[in-house]
Amino acid sequence: MNESADEIYQAMPWLEIEEPLPSQVEHYLWDVQRYGEGGLSYHWAIISSGEFAGLIALDHVSTLIVGHWNLGYWIRRSCQRKRLASQSIDGVLNWLGRGGLTSVEMAVSRDNIAGVRTVESAIRRWAGHPLDEQIETKVGGQIVSHDCWLIPRIPLGDSQ
Repeated sequence: MNESADEIYQAMPWLEIEEPLPSQVEHYLWDVQRYGEGGLSYHWAIISSGEFAGLIALDHVSTLIVGHWNLGYWIRRSCQRKRLASQSIDGVLNWLGRGGLTSVEMAVSRDNIAGVRTVESAIRRWAGHPLDEQIETKVGGQIVSHDCWLIPRIPLGDSQ
């Protein structure tokens, strides 16, 4: 947790500013373990050059519009602009495609220009499309609208 407060809230937008951070992170890790054991959540660390570079998660969340899964990621500022997000997204979608027909939603704030570009690149690679609906998420105590995209995922072998 050596990142700035803004970075932490981008990675974990559900954090409450007024609440103690350690107990919130502990609760999050318990949820990750519990939902992971039930096959409802998968979280991976992104490592680059032996350094922790970020996180990527695939899970069922209550804000899904039409998809089966939500895919979210966060890359440390010092590790950005290295295609790590795109490579990680592709890795997760390849892994997920082995399990059968499904769909993945991604949601990004319009203000996150780099995030929007990353998702738009992913939907071009994976034949996805934007959704008309938006979701609202609390980020750093404020409600923020997020644009949403859907990536249908079917097993395609090594074609991706």
